[in-house]
Amino acid sequence: MSKESVLKIEETRKLQRRQSWPAYGVIAIGLGLLASQIFGFDMIDVLWPGFVLAPGLLLLWPAYNSTPEHPSRLSFLAVPGALFITTAILLFVMNLSNYFEAWAYSWPLVFASVAWGLMYMRRFDPDHNIHRSGFRFMRFMVLLAMGLVVFFEVVVFGSINPLLPLGVIGFGIYLLVKERRASKQ
Repeated sequence: MSKESVLKIEETRKLQRRQSWPAYGVIAIGLGLLASQIFGFDMIDVLWPGFVLAPGLLLLWPAYNSTPEHPSRLSFLAVPGALFITTAILLFVMNLSNYFEAWAYSWPLVFASVAWGLMYMRRFDPDHNIHRSGFRFMRFMVLLAMGLVVFFEVVVFGSINPLLPLGVIGFGIYLLVKERRASKQ
């Protein structure tokens, strides 16, 4: 098989996958409606953060469609798109748990999303400085958020969720494993 025919087959598969997304969306909506009927809840009570998520995904679209050969002039919209997406995820989690006090310590994650958007925008240039500094900034923001979680939940709110210590231990183990892998290389 020639290289040209292999490329045509691959392009056809990519096109078929892209054309399948609307069908997946319709199936997801149907499953959500079925779950709301079975479990007796209003969809809007659970999915209203989607009104923040949808514009974020739309803003991310130009950067997603960008290629190394054809970069989009609108790729910079990945930064506000990442902000919207992160905010929507936080709103969704806080809405499900009905614990909006978590905004007191989750705001560093919104700042970390700016670095994620910048890194996504430059994903075709792995040697760009934003990748190194972006990962450092995101790590710092996650650690700041974890410190704020401990401070606010223990000192300010006076409550400890049993998952909090497990999350802190898990993150510490992750850091140890990552450092050991880096030192072996």
